[in-house]
Amino acid sequence: MPTFECTLKAGNHETRQMTLDAPTKEAALEQLYREGYFVLSLQQQSKQSQAHPFLAKFQKVKQEELVAFSREFSVMIKAGLPLVETLETMQENMRPGALRQAVEKIQQEVTAGVSLSESIERRGSIFPKLYLNLVKAAEVSGNLDQMLKRAADYMHENLALQRKIKSAMMYPAVVMVATMFAMAYMIVFIMPKFSEMFKQMNVPLPITTQLLVTLGDLGDKQKWLVLASPLLILAMAWGAWQVEKIREPLSYAIARLPMVGDLTRKIVIVRSLSAMQTLLSAGVSLSQTLDIAGDSSGDRKMRAALEKVKQDVESGQPMASSLRETGRFPGLVVQLVTAGERAGMVPEMMQQIVEFYDDEVQQRLKGLTSVLEPMMMLFLGLVIGIFAVSVISPIYNLMGQIK
Repeated sequence: MPTFECTLKAGNHETRQMTLDAPTKEAALEQLYREGYFVLSLQQQSKQSQAHPFLAKFQKVKQEELVAFSREFSVMIKAGLPLVETLETMQENMRPGALRQAVEKIQQEVTAGVSLSESIERRGSIFPKLYLNLVKAAEVSGNLDQMLKRAADYMHENLALQRKIKSAMMYPAVVMVATMFAMAYMIVFIMPKFSEMFKQMNVPLPITTQLLVTLGDLGDKQKWLVLASPLLILAMAWGAWQVEKIREPLSYAIARLPMVGDLTRKIVIVRSLSAMQTLLSAGVSLSQTLDIAGDSSGDRKMRAALEKVKQDVESGQPMASSLRETGRFPGLVVQLVTAGERAGMVPEMMQQIVEFYDDEVQQRLKGLTSVLEPMMMLFLGLVIGIFAVSVISPIYNLMGQIK
């Protein structure tokens, strides 16, 4: 849809600039007149200045940006600034990108009379469902600054958890990638020399040496392909992980591993209950809360379990008993939710559960890191040892024959 740049005069005789999406110039003029503007000029943006629809799908907003935006938004609303003025001020201070474009559109729509929640809902690729529902709750209760702070706090905690997980996985990932590149280097630059020497020996070669000789011949003929193979393998692995039919069975297999499985389950519980606590504290309905918590968990089985809980709750069953029936929640969670339902303090109880399991996750991550480090060193030593034995063994055999 074309985008038009407009110069307008409002009812208070103030001149302003804005952009508008409309199918035709006539449709844009009609919409502006209907909204009470006097149009001074109207020009269609050049195609170069408009984002291609295909590329627009890949525009992403970093969670750090959304957290900072929400905190600043909350502070300015709390200070008593009008909503439109707040959005205009924030837009001027933001760096170019998808979030700034979204805020610009929101400011224009809010000025035209669209509600903030409706405008945010139109940009679901940037603002998550939890964010939208908190804004909707704020429009009912009138405490937008508090809801924005809740959204910022939730996203900040979620981001902190993601960073801890990435930090724990960084060391083994670096060792694995370094090993792959080291093997590619040896296959291209070292093994071809040994391969030629082994072919001239009249001694039987171990199976590992025969494999290295084959790889050496490949490295000699296809140097660039072998050197780039680690990057190709990593790209293929990343691409496969994006496919849901591949990611789900792999995630299930990872969740069954001895050291990683329990940690993965606790991370899913923290994500789900943290979203539920945030939404219930804001006054969002339980049905909507369970829907959003399932999406926030990032786990298909948890999403299905919370969908079942939603159906049970809507039919009149207590949430705690439904949580127990799913088999996805430990007894501690069920007990505290039961106590919360009896006392009318479910959000407070969920906050305690989240704090408890968040501490558990941190301890497990530290333990996993301490175990992975020696395991990765052992793996690296094993790779180097196999390579060394495969190269040295035929030489010793040859020396034995000469004696």
